[in-house]
Amino acid sequence: MSLAHVFDGPFAPPFDVGTLLDPVTLADTGFATIAPDLARLRIALGISVFSTAVSPVIETMHDALLQAEGRHETLAGLSLGIVLAADGRSPVWIKQHGFVKMWPVRRHPRHGRQLQGIYNTSLMAGIAYGRQFGKLAARNLFAYLLARMDPATRRIHGADSQAWKARQWEDYYRACASTLRREIDGR
Repeated sequence: MSLAHVFDGPFAPPFDVGTLLDPVTLADTGFATIAPDLARLRIALGISVFSTAVSPVIETMHDALLQAEGRHETLAGLSLGIVLAADGRSPVWIKQHGFVKMWPVRRHPRHGRQLQGIYNTSLMAGIAYGRQFGKLAARNLFAYLLARMDPATRRIHGADSQAWKARQWEDYYRACASTLRREIDGR
């Protein structure tokens, strides 16, 4: 079942989103769906990505801590891509507002470029999923995420968005992605 179809109805899903799929599998599936669009999307985002799915890359990481970091980068890119594209943001907008990792992950100097690639590949996979959301599904997704935010964050982002500046939108998308990441991860 497509993630967009889960939200395409009058109510929020009757189960935890995290029960759908493993995040790495979700990223691989999303990446496979954009194969025909891959070159154009890579150019628009201005990034290089793995030419294969994320899972073989993570499996080659022998250190458990590094695999956990790869999973974290997968979830971060995937969730951001989903919320940004579900709300209709273009790849150019996504790049201009700093959602693409342009530098290697500094926490792991030896594997920083690899983790950067995992994030950016997962971001593209998330964009593929986010594009599947219709207006009703997108509205339900954001209502679902807002309802799961902590009260302080909900107060900040539950206000009228008509007057928001770019920075407020960026913070909103990061808060939504963080909430979605927790939901997918089941934590």
